[in-house]
Amino acid sequence: MRFEFKSSFDRSVKSLPSETKQEIKELCINLINMLSSGHSLSTGLGLKNLRKNFWEVRKGLRLRIFFR
Repeated sequence: MRFEFKSSFDRSVKSLPSETKQEIKELCINLINMLSSGHSLSTGLGLKNLRKNFWEVRKGLRLRIFFR
């Protein structure tokens, strides 16, 4: 599996407070590690298939990341 952070993602995160940036970074790293390891996904990760190739990973109610 190949993972890549697009420049649009970097731009969208750039204006956020450093604490939020760190939370997003940790969330992404945890997701990538889980997907790479082949283990079953934790329900606490908040991963949800929205439609076809679009997914959402969530940390709490205010922080979510969409990807495909």
